[in-house]
Amino acid sequence: MINLILLLIVPLIGISYILFEQLSGRGLSPDKISFITMGITAAVLLSGLMYGFIPFNLNINSAVDFSLSLNINFITIPFLLLVVVLPIPILYFASNEIKENKPMFYLFYLLVYSSAVGVFISSNLIFFFLFWEVAVLSLFFMMSLWGKTIKSRKAGMKFLVFTQFGSLTLLAVFILLFVYTGSFNFYTIASKMSSVPLYIEYVSFFLLLITVMIKMPVFPLHEWLPDAYYYSPTPVTMFLSGILSKFGGFAFILFGFGLFRNILINLRIPLVLLGVLAAIYIALVASGQRDLKMLFSYSSMFYMALVFIGVSSGMTVAVSGAVLLMISHGFVITLLFGISYILLQRTGTNETGKLGGLTSRMPLLSIFFMLAVFASLGIPGLSNFPGELLIFIGTYSVAGISLIAIFGIMISTNYYLRALKEAMFGHLQNKLSGIKDLNRTEVLVFLFISFFILLIGVFPSLLTGVLGGL
Repeated sequence: MINLILLLIVPLIGISYILFEQLSGRGLSPDKISFITMGITAAVLLSGLMYGFIPFNLNINSAVDFSLSLNINFITIPFLLLVVVLPIPILYFASNEIKENKPMFYLFYLLVYSSAVGVFISSNLIFFFLFWEVAVLSLFFMMSLWGKTIKSRKAGMKFLVFTQFGSLTLLAVFILLFVYTGSFNFYTIASKMSSVPLYIEYVSFFLLLITVMIKMPVFPLHEWLPDAYYYSPTPVTMFLSGILSKFGGFAFILFGFGLFRNILINLRIPLVLLGVLAAIYIALVASGQRDLKMLFSYSSMFYMALVFIGVSSGMTVAVSGAVLLMISHGFVITLLFGISYILLQRTGTNETGKLGGLTSRMPLLSIFFMLAVFASLGIPGLSNFPGELLIFIGTYSVAGISLIAIFGIMISTNYYLRALKEAMFGHLQNKLSGIKDLNRTEVLVFLFISFFILLIGVFPSLLTGVLGGL
């Protein structure tokens, strides 16, 4: 049996070691320390999955039920897998792109890493909020300090303003729950929800909804995302899209579905309609993009809208599909942003109109690009398909209007295939004739990500089977 506290202790040791090496001025580089730290954490997770986890509890203040409580809830395991595994391949892009003040960058990197783990295993709402805030603020500093332009700092400030507002509404929910249940422990609150007045449940749910729509994000509270994704360094963009966007979905399921299920069911038709409108709108906006990084940024929001539809239905099948789609999306969008980074480094542009014919010079990258596109389109056997299928099956049974979102998938099919055709096929421009394909390390990184895309697509029950209590 593995104690859950080890999933936090190992990254904290890595952070301490980077500080020690920085002060001593010798030893391992911070990126190697980060890699070793995350490798050990992944080994701890694997051991826990094999032999089981032991909850951890450290009481700090009984008067306000303030304690470091770590536990596995009904949706923890899939998200824990994502947050422990995905930052490992992202590290490769960080080591290539980040050249200045590397020790400080990797300190923030491991802070985001450990804090995200903390969000998914904390059963005490105070620590849940603390881990949430540390992750958000760390990403803000990574975005602002290592962004290359003034627009990066502006995007970072917009990100901070939006997400801090979302954090405050979440904190308000936790305070209201404490006032009426006398506890900050999720399981205690869940057992005492009958003591919460109905109007407080509605107020809490709407405050939670604001947080969710900002964090995922969902139209119309998505304004921070395009600039934040586009102007951030690539590893930060990958963290934002692959991990931070899952905070909102996780909170929506954990609190909206887990605590306020009756409210969710009462409001599911307008919520599903909102998700459908968001999906169609974002798909249409994405179809007008010609820059690959911006295209992938908007397409990321499209899949979060599908997740929103699934959870809003209040149906167990659709919520299971939403979890699957979020985990799948984390790996697929990271692969897509990795491809856009490689193309930008090799060609100097991400505009599809300035590329073309690259399949002849970059056959390996073309294979991964096609895999990522086909996964995004929900081709059976790849990771997005089971999640999307379960979302529509579950949601249709209570809200047939959800099927309108399929038009969004049709639109996304058009812009993904158009981007693939314009970038990789057609006539090769003379200036690109000397371009080099993926090197050995890049192939290994992309293979690592692709393995999970295939694994989830072929064996979705590996994740759905550990969703307890849905």
